[in-house]
Amino acid sequence: LLFFIVGVIIYLEVIMENIEKKIKKIFNLSLASSIIFVIVGLFLFIKPGATISIISYVTGGVLLLMGLISVYKYFTSYSAINLFGFELAYGVLLIIAGLFLVIDTSIFAKVINVILGIWIIVNSITKFQYGFVLKRAKNSDWIYTILVSLLSFIWGIVLLINPFESALTITQIIGIFIIVYAVLDIIDNFIIRRNIKDILSIFKQ
Repeated sequence: LLFFIVGVIIYLEVIMENIEKKIKKIFNLSLASSIIFVIVGLFLFIKPGATISIISYVTGGVLLLMGLISVYKYFTSYSAINLFGFELAYGVLLIIAGLFLVIDTSIFAKVINVILGIWIIVNSITKFQYGFVLKRAKNSDWIYTILVSLLSFIWGIVLLINPFESALTITQIIGIFIIVYAVLDIIDNFIIRRNIKDILSIFKQ
């Protein structure tokens, strides 16, 4: 029985260690994406037209490639899953979307605020949840995490509503929004990462 208990304890410790590694990996990716957002935001503010065109070409190219791969897989694989799945439809839709972005870069300029707004809202809700986890762990930093998450959420809503008129102004203001959001997200990441042990303690309960 003693060996069984020790084995269970060791097993649980290994699981918690894996969870900790995965959480740290998630926050490292989040930090990296925030730094990229700062760079993109600066370029959008300084060179809005050129930046939008480059992002549109790159995004369109990626969608085209993904679509072509899906179509190729559909016609080269004869499994029942592929034949009756949505591989072909998915591929064609990606190709169409990619072509639109490559041919007319102004389309991306019109939808970038929606894409970024949704991204910021979803990310801020996720960080908001971590704030409550810290509160349950009786960690005093929970209030900062929740406040920063709320600010990011409001930022995302404003970006989604898009109350601006001039296309150039929109792009430049989106650049400022991205920079501010990225800075807030970096702060949030460091707060949560600093208290990773308290977050893990909730999982152990």
